[in-house]
Amino acid sequence: MSTSRQFKLPSPIVAAVVATMVLLGLYLSTAAPDLTFWDAAELMAAAHTLGIPHPPGTPLWVLLGKVAAMLFSSAPPPRAITLLSVWSGAITGGVTALMAAKWIGARGAVVSAVMAGAMYSVWNNATETEVYAVALLASVVMLAAGEYAGRVDTPAPMRLRARALIAFLCGLAVPLHLSVLVALPAAVALAWRGERPRLRDLLSWGALAALGFSAVALLPLFSSRNPALDSGDPETWRSLVAVLRREQYAVAGLWPRMAPLWLQLGNVFQWADWQVAFGLHPQPTAGLWRTSITVLWCWLAGLGVRQLWRHDVRVGRAMLLLLLTASFGVAVWLNMRAGPTFGVGILPDGAVHEARERDYFFVLAFWAWGLLAGVGVSAIAATFARRLPAPVALLPFALVLVPVLGNGDVADRTREPVATLPRTYARLLLDAVPRNGVLIAAGDNDSFPLWYLQMVEEYRADVTVVTVPLMGATWYRASLARQQLLAPEAVTRWPGLSAVLRSVMIHADGRRRAVRVSTLLTRKDRVLLDPTRGWALQGLVYAPDSLLAAGTTGLDLAALRRSREQVPASALLPLPPAADPAAETVQELLRCTRVSTVVDSLLVSGCGGV
Repeated sequence: MSTSRQFKLPSPIVAAVVATMVLLGLYLSTAAPDLTFWDAAELMAAAHTLGIPHPPGTPLWVLLGKVAAMLFSSAPPPRAITLLSVWSGAITGGVTALMAAKWIGARGAVVSAVMAGAMYSVWNNATETEVYAVALLASVVMLAAGEYAGRVDTPAPMRLRARALIAFLCGLAVPLHLSVLVALPAAVALAWRGERPRLRDLLSWGALAALGFSAVALLPLFSSRNPALDSGDPETWRSLVAVLRREQYAVAGLWPRMAPLWLQLGNVFQWADWQVAFGLHPQPTAGLWRTSITVLWCWLAGLGVRQLWRHDVRVGRAMLLLLLTASFGVAVWLNMRAGPTFGVGILPDGAVHEARERDYFFVLAFWAWGLLAGVGVSAIAATFARRLPAPVALLPFALVLVPVLGNGDVADRTREPVATLPRTYARLLLDAVPRNGVLIAAGDNDSFPLWYLQMVEEYRADVTVVTVPLMGATWYRASLARQQLLAPEAVTRWPGLSAVLRSVMIHADGRRRAVRVSTLLTRKDRVLLDPTRGWALQGLVYAPDSLLAAGTTGLDLAALRRSREQVPASALLPLPPAADPAAETVQELLRCTRVSTVVDSLLVSGCGGV
């Protein structure tokens, strides 16, 4: 007998390898080649420098990011960190197929894994630098461990080890990302079979959870090195707890509700409608064909739950529990405001919305939905196989192409101008500031890409970026005081935003450091900085101008002309469908370089306003 016949891989392992390779190909071909908007650039900077990103700091992810930077050192620095998400997403598909092969066979498992991995939010998380792809991998490993522990044929010692892995992953959730714990109820439901755990088992699991939790010690260890990115400065017990609890932010409790509960749940349905074939109607509102496919996928998932319930009540019950807790349960727990495109005409005028779409918080639910829909497809194929010829019976599996083709274009981050727009904007913004100047920035998208360029690529590190939304944090004001941009007494006692901004302006002037203000900030912010002078638009920034009347807005035509010449034409190409709204905002800011008069519509409607 030949060696090839003697050694044959079990079909679940074959399914896992195939699913991993298929998703790896999808993700590699659509992954961001460079910086992206929002948190990605900050996380890249943290990974490359072993710094601390915004709370809760995610120290385990930062360490994994550093490992990825070393493993993929031949790739450009931004791409190297993004490959951590790419591989995490692909391996998640492999673990999914390995688990599902025991329920529906290898062929159905591959289809289910690819359908889960091609859901819009799952795909998006796998193609940029973020914590959610790694967190999803940890969640799915936890579920797979629970599923293995609950099988009838699992030996008792292996059952205990699988349960121990669940406990360890629970501990790792804190230094990685708390979203991992969303999988815990379903993992426990899957593992709940066999002998009851003994006290010794419970104690050992508690110790393993504590061991995983101990990775939070990386935070003070990183901070002790005084990295340039040191959010929260967690070198004391008090500051460490503050970072882990995200005290920097106004974290909502369960009550009062930040929006009506029915509206919060409706927001989940809105994001769910994007998952299967967003490319058919790449708009936030419902579309006939896209929403019809969404309904079809709900029906397929229902068939999947029924099929799993028949296969093993334990599995069917656990997967239904996962779907509910990872969707509606998360919505109730997070208590978010309405998304930026939801509730218009329902909420009062001026109601505060979330800064961006939060579909990524529900990625485990969308993954479970895709998996269950794949199980439903497998059930249909099995029914066909009993009544129809084999080639016809395989036709239902072609439904895997619906999310792959329906989301492929809108999930593609390699298309211009999106692929390079964050870097272009960040460089132009830094270049708009004189040497050793101070840039007053508005938040994530005019801060994080700049931090990355300065900390990782050492580009225009002479510029100090002062981020206004962070000024309420004591640790941030302390960092400004160390740079002699803020009075020490303003660190421990919050004197109000107006006083802090004015202090920054006075200290910068005293040190003869030129101040520029991002056009993302408003006229009100500029007046708070310096109410005695006017402000002249220079393109992407405003500069104080003593020749203008106090509080007024003018134009520096020479600077506008220079900045206009620096904007590459490619940066203003039409955006692809479903591009991040941040890209549209940045293009509007780049057009500020074209303003020619103070009554220009660009200046009246945007560019910091008049």
